[in-house]
Amino acid sequence: MREIRKIIIHCTDSQWGNVEIIDRWHKERGWEGIGYHYLILNSYPTYSSLKDRRPEPENDGLIEEGRDLEKIGAHCRGHNLDSIGIALVGVNTFSKAQIYNLQQLIKVLLKQFHLSINNVYGHYEFDNRKSCPNLDMEWFREMLNF
Repeated sequence: MREIRKIIIHCTDSQWGNVEIIDRWHKERGWEGIGYHYLILNSYPTYSSLKDRRPEPENDGLIEEGRDLEKIGAHCRGHNLDSIGIALVGVNTFSKAQIYNLQQLIKVLLKQFHLSINNVYGHYEFDNRKSCPNLDMEWFREMLNF
C-alpha cells in the first residue's frame, strides 16, 4: 500500500457528474482515468437530470469510488504521490448530505491511515490560483473534531 500523508479535498467545478462521466472527462484530457479516489455526488448525476431539473435525491451524498487507492491520483500537482483525492460534485454550493458524508469518509480514512485533521487540505492550500474546493478549510477541519 502507498504511504498516505494527505487527504486533499476538491470540487468538480461542474453542477453534475458521477464517476463514469468524470472518468471520461479525465481520459479526454489524456489521463489514464479519473484522477480522484472518491467522488461525492449531488442530486444531479447526469447533464440531462440537471437540464430537465429532475433531481435524483437518492444520489445526493452518495460516495463513489474512483481511482483505486493503490494507484497514485491525478488531482493535485506535486502532491499526488502520498495523497488521497476526494471531490465533491459541484462548484461552490454543496448539500448537507455531501458535507456529512465527506466528514464521515474522512474520519474513516484518518483512522485507517493514522492521520490527524492536520493532514486534511483543500486543493487551494497547495495552489493559490485555485479556490477549490470552495470550502473554508479551517471550519471544515474543526467540524472533523466533532
